[in-house]
Amino acid sequence: MEEKIALPAASERSERRRPPVPRASPWLVIPHGNDEKDQAFFNICEPKIRTCRKCIPEMTRKRFWQSPSHQGWLVILCDSDADPTPNCNFGDCFLWNPVSLERIQLPTLLHWVLLDHYEIRGCVLSSPPRSTASAADADEDDDSMVFFLFSPRDESHDCVLVFCRPGEDKQWRRQELSRNNVRIRYAQSLFYFKGKLYVMCGRNWYLEIEKQLESDDDEDDDHQTFSIRSLVLNDDPFFPSKGGSLISFKIDHVESCNEIFKVVKYHSTRGSNKVVTSIRVLRLDFSLMASEEVKSLGDHVLFLGRSTTASCSAAELGLTRGCLFYTLPKDQTLYIFDIEDNATTVYLPCLKLPTPWFSPDWMLMMPTTVRVANGRRRIEDMLGKDEEEDNVIEVEENRTSINDDEKEDQEQKHNGGELEKASTWGLNGDILELIANYLHPVDYIHFRAVCKANRLIIPAVNWRTSYTENRQTTTFSPLLVFSINNDTIHNFIDPMHNNEKYLMNLSNLLVGATIRFSKGGWLLMSKGMKNVFFYNPFTRATMQLPDLPDDNSYEFSGISFSSLPTSSDCIVFAITQWSMDAVSIFVIARGDDFWTYNTYENTNLPKYMEFLPCLNNPVFYDGAFYCLDYNGSLGVFNIEGGFTWKVLPKPQEKFNPIYPSFLVECEGKLLSVDVGHVGKSIRIFRLDFSKMVWVKVESLGKRMLFISDTSCLSAIAPHSRMENKIYFPRLHGERILFYSLDTGRYHSLGSRHSALAFYYTKENSNCSWIEPNWSQTTEQELNWLSI
Repeated sequence: MEEKIALPAASERSERRRPPVPRASPWLVIPHGNDEKDQAFFNICEPKIRTCRKCIPEMTRKRFWQSPSHQGWLVILCDSDADPTPNCNFGDCFLWNPVSLERIQLPTLLHWVLLDHYEIRGCVLSSPPRSTASAADADEDDDSMVFFLFSPRDESHDCVLVFCRPGEDKQWRRQELSRNNVRIRYAQSLFYFKGKLYVMCGRNWYLEIEKQLESDDDEDDDHQTFSIRSLVLNDDPFFPSKGGSLISFKIDHVESCNEIFKVVKYHSTRGSNKVVTSIRVLRLDFSLMASEEVKSLGDHVLFLGRSTTASCSAAELGLTRGCLFYTLPKDQTLYIFDIEDNATTVYLPCLKLPTPWFSPDWMLMMPTTVRVANGRRRIEDMLGKDEEEDNVIEVEENRTSINDDEKEDQEQKHNGGELEKASTWGLNGDILELIANYLHPVDYIHFRAVCKANRLIIPAVNWRTSYTENRQTTTFSPLLVFSINNDTIHNFIDPMHNNEKYLMNLSNLLVGATIRFSKGGWLLMSKGMKNVFFYNPFTRATMQLPDLPDDNSYEFSGISFSSLPTSSDCIVFAITQWSMDAVSIFVIARGDDFWTYNTYENTNLPKYMEFLPCLNNPVFYDGAFYCLDYNGSLGVFNIEGGFTWKVLPKPQEKFNPIYPSFLVECEGKLLSVDVGHVGKSIRIFRLDFSKMVWVKVESLGKRMLFISDTSCLSAIAPHSRMENKIYFPRLHGERILFYSLDTGRYHSLGSRHSALAFYYTKENSNCSWIEPNWSQTTEQELNWLSI
């Protein structure tokens, strides 16, 4: 017989003690208050309801697990001896259905919870309990079982699988996973897929555990046998993650519509799991023993929490398809990764959450019916918009510069095959072409876009040759460049000209390539494990560098170059952490046919400190490459008079040790921009070389900064509205986000957006700031080996 604890029916509970109503999408749950007594709920299908507060006793100060195989049931553990819930003891474990409010008591886990040498690595319910209405259609031969994976903290013990049948077993049974298999010692997680249990033991190593049928005449009720076999899935181990060789990662598995996805979140080693640098999603196929990286999830929407996973249909929810919603420990921010766009949006789900609050998680409550939404709700729609209508100008050239001939044919068709005889200016075509020929390429585009007559008379700009005679302009602003889904089409957004967007179809060489650094109109990019090259998107010029050494791959925390790659004195510099007290540096100079690399000790640092380079670009300044550490320490690699490395002795006490800072040269000075969590704090410092201390900067005056992981630039503002501002590679809607030192808030040009953090903005993973450069190059200049 099932052992159940009777609880008041839903009608007998107060509204505050009831869970929210079921939805097709999971609820985000954020515990808060003393003893984690209360819960704040948020649902992506109801983004305007952000103050749903509950006090549900089954969830108060408890740990819970849920995944798609649970079909709405939670496995809940009282893992605190200070749990305030009546009739709930330390170590108690039970199943709970938040819709029906059914509770099925499981055997106590107190014995296992008290073992210091074990920790819980995962928990899963194979299927909902058979006796419940939610499992009426389940296979009667597929008994519901609860599994806990306990992993040892040292190598002297085995991994143990602890399991029971809900409502039947009076105590937990165990299955030891032998430590003779080295991979089993590193069991990391547990998931259930297509009737089999899987234990992840490494990047591509798994244990497949299948329950064996018990004999009818088996008198031993505690006897349960499993077939266990080890698997290794084929996979391309290289992924162009952002970070150095010592970067950490966390792996989760999510089941969705009879498919299993492996999600790898890469983190900086500083700050553990608080900052995600890259995300990789793979589809696993255990029948073919293979895994494949995916660039689209199709209709799948995935959810990752601390101990829960969920999946839904984008069509049923009316959401943008192919998104991954995830949370981070001790962070109430909701992160939305769009796999197809390769961009992450940050969102604040609950406003004015009472303190203290704790790590959020997902909870799916299975509705009896699923309502199919009319239309799709984009991420931007879910996040909401400013009241003012979005009026981003998209120059007509932008969409059609990919195929200019087709555009001209279309225009002539609309005009009856005839050109207009005169423009709005009253000037004939020859004069218009003469004027256009003396304009800067960007101004040329604007002049051509003034009216249809101009577009018919003036030829479309050729980005490769840019045949206008004026390549200089008195005004200057870098462009934000990014690609979507590793395509050849790249977006360029101009913050100076009202966030105009230009679309450029670039070389196939860029498919699968990652932007690593930008300077002087040149992108420094990597592709695969060893290929590094320069690319000028304005002239389509390419310059290949020698491959990285045989025993090395691209695993740098930062890379930079000293001068334009066409210059004879150009040097490329790359750095990564080698150990607690050393860095590894790679260098190649123009004319060299191989990379020089060495390991350098970090001098002038206290013994307890390590030099961990920020995951962004070093700066070439006064004949040396400067690298910023998370603590504010500066490492200097001098290229004059032989290669030398040293860490400057003082400036390290000012900075946040978890979130990166950005180094930029401004008016001959070195500045550091310290950015807090989701941009909640912005501080600028100038390095005083005479005293070797960071001095706070209150104003940039008439200058502006452009900050990103791959390029940090400064420039004189071409307009007063751009002065004293920091531009970030983030978009609010279609507008670039900037921080005003005058207001102390974030804004976007042309909208009413005003905020104190990055919330409701997105950043593309493969982006950079770039200075337009149409200077033509010769074949000799494009040969790296030629000096």
